[in-house]
Parts: sequence; structure tokens; C-alpha cells
Amino acid sequence: MIMEEKPQQKILRSVENLINSDRVLNFSDGVFAFAATLLVLKIDLPALSPVEINSGRLSQELLNLWPQYFANIVSFLIIGYYWLTHHAIFTLIKKFDPVIIWLNIIFLVFISFVPFPVDLFGDYSNSQIIVIFYCASLAAVGLLLAAIWLYASGNHRLIEENLSGRHILYYSCRFLLAPIVFLLSIPLVFIDPLVAKISWVFVLIGIVVINRAFNLKKISTIDRETI
Repeated sequence: MIMEEKPQQKILRSVENLINSDRVLNFSDGVFAFAATLLVLKIDLPALSPVEINSGRLSQELLNLWPQYFANIVSFLIIGYYWLTHHAIFTLIKKFDPVIIWLNIIFLVFISFVPFPVDLFGDYSNSQIIVIFYCASLAAVGLLLAAIWLYASGNHRLIEENLSGRHILYYSCRFLLAPIVFLLSIPLVFIDPLVAKISWVFVLIGIVVINRAFNLKKISTIDRETI
């Protein structure tokens, strides 16, 4: 006996059919590009008169902006890392539903917010409160991105059925790595903000460790290109 779909199921199916994956990804890429571009615009130019510029003070003022350069480079790399992770997740996702769309929109809201803590971090890189705020902001972005994956992969809700549990665990560890590192660096700020900043290198170390721990030699070609 064939059971008829409930009205709610029919509505949900019609909504899913209206969702265009290309538009979702193009919009997401646009927000990433906006956030990355805005980082550069957050670097404050030195306000010097023509006389001061000719006197050689310009070189010193540009050198004094190194905290802003540092914040810009680190944040650009992190945004790039999150963009690659976002691309990997949506490569593995094979269908969409309203929940995944709204999770993605909320994630993009936080991505567009990143230039603000970056601006503060560039101006007050040794302030404990600012460094904590910076770490918390980047951790929140990473956790939202991981939430997209955890929702999509739960019970193979939106991903391929043949993706093994080992692969799902591998991706979950990869996607949770960066936000966990930023969260764990927050207590280090109270020791010394510099120690917290140095700890961010564990994102790179963690990637190597996870790859060796899982030793997944049969990852598909698509996965290798996107992760």
C-alpha cells in the first residue's frame, strides 16, 4: 500500500525544488570576497602632511602599522581557510533544505562581521579583551560552519549514503579544528596575548595530525581537491 505524503512533506519538497545550489554558492562566495576585501580597507592610512612625507616620517608610520598588517594577514588566511572548508562541505552536500540554507545565511552574517574584530585587533593587538573578542569571533564563525556539516551529515541527511562513518568523522574533526583552537587560545590570553597568538599555529599542526591519524588513502578525487 502506497502512503500519500502529508501536506507538510509536500510543501517541504516543493521548497527544496525551488532552492538553486548555484545561487547559494555564488552568494556565499560573494560574501567571502566582500569580507576579504574589507580587511584591506580597515588598515588606517597615516595622516601626514606633504612636509612630513618628504621628511621620511612616512616610512616610520608605515612600519608602525605592522600590527594591522599582522591582523590582516592572519584574518585573510583564516577567511581563506573557512572558504575552502565551506567549499568542501557544499561539495559533499548533495541536496538542500530550508534549515541548511538558514544555517548558511547565519554563518555568512558572522563572516561579514569578521572585519570589525580584525580592525580592533589591528589597533589594540595587546589588549586582553580585544584578543579574546577576536578569538571568540573567529571561533563562532568556525562553529557555525561545523554546525552546517554536522546537520547535513547527521543520519546522512543531506549527503551521499555511501559516505562512510569514518569519512564523516574525519571531516567533522577537520571542520571543528580551527574553532576549537581559537576557543582554547582564549585562556592563554590571560597568560600573555602573544602566547595565544602563537597557539593559532596549531590549526596547521592539527591538520597534519588528523590526516595522519585517519590515513584515509581512498578519499575521492573531489575530496582531495576541495579539502
